[in-house]
Amino acid sequence: MKDFCKYVNVFQGTGEIDLPKPEGIAARWFFIKAGCGNTSPAACLPFSAMSVSPFSGAYPTGYGDHMPNSFARPVHFPEGKGLLGFAHLQQSGTGSIGFYYNYAVVTPGYEGSAPRRVPGEETAEPGYYRTTLEDIVCELTVSGRTALHRYTFGHGGGRVRVNFENNGVDIPNWGKAYVYDLKLEQLDETAVAAEATIEGIKVFFAVRANAPLTVDGGCAYLNAPESGVAELAVSISPLDAETARSRIQIEYDFDAARKAAYEIWNSELGRIDIETDDDRVREIFYSNLYHSLVKPADWSDESFVYGKGPFVIDLATLWDIYKTQLPLIYMTNRELGEKLNETLLRLCENLGFMPNGLGISDGYRMFNDQARMLGFYALFTAYRYGYPTDVKRLLENFKRDFFDEGKKDFTQQGRCGSHTFFLDMTEICTLAADIAKENGDGETEALLRPYGQRWPQVYDKQTGLLDADSGYYEGTLYNYSFRQMADMPARIALAGGNERFVKLLDDFFGYGKPETTQPTDPHDEDIVREGMKLGRFEGFNNESDTEAPFSYIYAGRQDRTCEVIRAGMKYMFTTGRGGLPGNNDSGALSSYYVTAALGLFPVAGQDLFLIGSPFVKSAKIALFNGRTLEIAVDKVSDRDIYVKSVKFNGKELTGYKISAGELMAGGRLEFCMCDKF
Repeated sequence: MKDFCKYVNVFQGTGEIDLPKPEGIAARWFFIKAGCGNTSPAACLPFSAMSVSPFSGAYPTGYGDHMPNSFARPVHFPEGKGLLGFAHLQQSGTGSIGFYYNYAVVTPGYEGSAPRRVPGEETAEPGYYRTTLEDIVCELTVSGRTALHRYTFGHGGGRVRVNFENNGVDIPNWGKAYVYDLKLEQLDETAVAAEATIEGIKVFFAVRANAPLTVDGGCAYLNAPESGVAELAVSISPLDAETARSRIQIEYDFDAARKAAYEIWNSELGRIDIETDDDRVREIFYSNLYHSLVKPADWSDESFVYGKGPFVIDLATLWDIYKTQLPLIYMTNRELGEKLNETLLRLCENLGFMPNGLGISDGYRMFNDQARMLGFYALFTAYRYGYPTDVKRLLENFKRDFFDEGKKDFTQQGRCGSHTFFLDMTEICTLAADIAKENGDGETEALLRPYGQRWPQVYDKQTGLLDADSGYYEGTLYNYSFRQMADMPARIALAGGNERFVKLLDDFFGYGKPETTQPTDPHDEDIVREGMKLGRFEGFNNESDTEAPFSYIYAGRQDRTCEVIRAGMKYMFTTGRGGLPGNNDSGALSSYYVTAALGLFPVAGQDLFLIGSPFVKSAKIALFNGRTLEIAVDKVSDRDIYVKSVKFNGKELTGYKISAGELMAGGRLEFCMCDKF
C-alpha cells in the first residue's frame, strides 16, 4: 500500500489563519467566525475513543495559545505558547459546546520546573506526537482505547504527575468545569484507578506505569526509574471501572503501538487514493482527509445511555457535520456508518428524541438552539446510499422525535423560533414521506406530507429570500436562503424564476460588488456588524452556507458553482498551521475540501450528488459496500475550471446531477474540463 500518512500535516489548522490573499470573487466574501482552525495534534486513531494531546489549556481544544474568540483574529494567551502537560479526550475544532474534556493531565518535570513551559520542536504523524520540555523528550501514541506516554529525562530527579482534577481549558471564568466526587484507589504498586462525576456522567480512569505510583490528593505521582524513561498507559471509560482497568493489564510496547497506529491510519486514508501533479494539493487533501476522520468517536459497548452496543459520540455538533463529513464517512466506512446509524436510533428510543449533538455529557438538549432533526438527515443519507435499513423502525423513531415535546411549536402552533428550524422540519418531513411512500406506508406518508408543504410560509415572496422576521444562528437570512430544498423548482419559482434566482445568488457571492474588509481586531464589533449587513457568503469560514454554491446548478448556472468552488479551495485552504479558513468543527470544513477536490457535493438526506469542479487528476474511492468509484479528470489547471461534460459509466449526465444510489453502485466518473463555459 502507498504511504498516505506521509502527506498528512497533523498540525494543519492548529493556528491562526495564514491564507493566500484572496482575489476575484473570493475577495467579496465576509468571514463571520474567528480566523483559526481550532484543530489539535492529538495522537489518536481514526474515530478514536481515546486521544492524547499536548495541553496548554487554550480555547477551545486545550491546545495552542488562543483565548476565547468568536470573530476576527484570535486573542492569544498572555503567557505565550507554554504547555501544562498532556491531556486526554480533546475535541477537534469545536467551539464552546458545553463540555471540553482534557482529562487526566500528565505533566513530566523536575523539582522547580515551571508549571507552563514552552515546548521544543514539535513533530507529529497520524497516531503519534513528540516534543521536548526542558531536556525531557515527550512522546504520545495510542493503542486501541488506551493512551501511551513515554518521557525520556535528560538527567536524574525526573517526576511525572497525573492530575485527575482537570476538566476543560485553563482560562479563568471560561470553560473550566468542576470534577465532582473524585475518588482515587491504589490498585497495586504501579497502578492507580480513579472515578469522578464530570458533566453529569460517571467517568472511570486507570493508569499503569513502569515505576511505582503513589497517590496524593487528586493526583498520582511517579519518580522516573533509573533508566530515565517513564512510561504510562492511561485508560478512560464512561461505562464502568472494570472496563477501564482491564486495559491496563496488557503489556504495551510503545514503538509497536506507534507503528500499528500509523498502519491503521494509512489504511483508513487509503480508502481515497488520488493522483495529482501538485504536491501542495496532495498535502492539503490528505491533511484535510485526516482531520475529517478524527471524529466522531467510537465508544461502542461503553454507552452511558444504554450500555452495550454501538455507541458513536462526540457528535459536536450534527449542525456542522451532517452536510459533508458524515456523508464522507457513509461513503467509505461501512463499519462506522452502521454503528452511527444504530447509535442515533437507540438514542432516540432511549431519550424519546434525537439530540443534535452528543459528547460525554448528560446535556442531551444543549444544541437545541442550533437546528432540528439533523440526526434523521444523517440516517436518510445512509438509507439513500444503500445501507441496510429497518424502515419501519426508522419511521417510528422519526415520528417519536418529530412529535417530541420540544417541537410542539412547529407541530401544534405552526411556527418555530427560527425559520431555519422551520425549514429543517418541513424538509425532513418531505424526505420521510417519500421514504414512507416507497415502502408502502401510506399512513405515515399521509401524516407527514402536509407538514412538508409548509416551507413557503417562511419566505418573503417580494424578495425571494427568507423572511427577515426571524433569528438566525451564526448568520443572517442570506446565509440560509440558498439551501438545497426537496422541491427546488418550486423554490426557484417562488424567487421569481431562474434569472431572478441567479441574480440573488450573484448578489450573495458578490458578483459585481466591491471587495470586503475582513475583521482582524476581535474588539472591533462595528466591522462585523457592518459586514453582516452585506448579506454575503461566509467564504468557507463557517458551515452555515457551504451548500449555497451548488444551488446555481438548479438554475442552469453550474459555471458559477465552478467559479465559487475553485476560488474557495484556492484562497481558503492551504498548508500548515494556518491552513484552514475557520473553526473546523469536527472535520466539517476539512471534509468539504475533500469532496470539492473530487468534484462532488452530497445533498444530505436526499438521493442526490451535485457535480462541482474537481481539481485532482484522478481518484479511486473504496466505497462502503465493497465497490469502487473511479474519478478521472482530463485537464487540471487554474484556467480549466469549468465542466464541459461529465459521464458516468460512459453515459453523459444531464443537469450536473447524479443519484446517490447510482454513484454508490460504483463505476467511472469522467470529467471533461474547459476554460470557458
